[in-house]
Amino acid sequence: MKIGILQANLNSFDECFDPVNQETKHEVTFYRWTDENFPPITGLTPRLQYRIPKCFGWEMAKGADFYVWLDGSVSFERSDCVEWYLSQLGDNDMGFFKHPSRRNIRQEVQHIEEHLRLGKPYITKRYTGGLHREFLDRILNEGYKDRVLYASTVFIFRNTSLVQRALEDWWALGSRYFSCDQVQLPYVLWKNNLKVKIFDEPIYKSGYISLCSKHK
Repeated sequence: MKIGILQANLNSFDECFDPVNQETKHEVTFYRWTDENFPPITGLTPRLQYRIPKCFGWEMAKGADFYVWLDGSVSFERSDCVEWYLSQLGDNDMGFFKHPSRRNIRQEVQHIEEHLRLGKPYITKRYTGGLHREFLDRILNEGYKDRVLYASTVFIFRNTSLVQRALEDWWALGSRYFSCDQVQLPYVLWKNNLKVKIFDEPIYKSGYISLCSKHK
């Protein structure tokens, strides 16, 4: 099988480190997009452009059977990480850690509102119009049960048309509402009826993801 490891670091937001070589029988290829090979797109902030390889890496780096996404601030420091993520995924479509701090979309929206009050710079004025609440009301009206929040820092997915469609929906909602992509993610997975595996261990205590960068 072919495994693609995907990462992006635009506007030099993170100080990245390459994952260690993986000990596996599978073919593993590492892809990272930067301003050099994915130059700034007029009208998109780096934060939103960053979502393009996150949602469309399967299209930009074609040919893998599975992909693992790594945010720019994390890496693999163990040689068995790919094997562990594959074993966790099993026959599911996508696999995620639970969010380490918050339990559902409501709590994430409350977190956004708190950061608005504190004037945090990465929460833009766009949020003050209530788009986060508008989105929450919309999905609850569609019958979505708000019971989980995933960490989108790292995840694995099977390269199928069903998963591709879900990733496209994730991008569409992010560009429509806001770029805090953890808010839309549980709804997108539910809407597309994906089989989702929640990893057995807490994200930063698993040993299979390592913080390697503080945002510049």
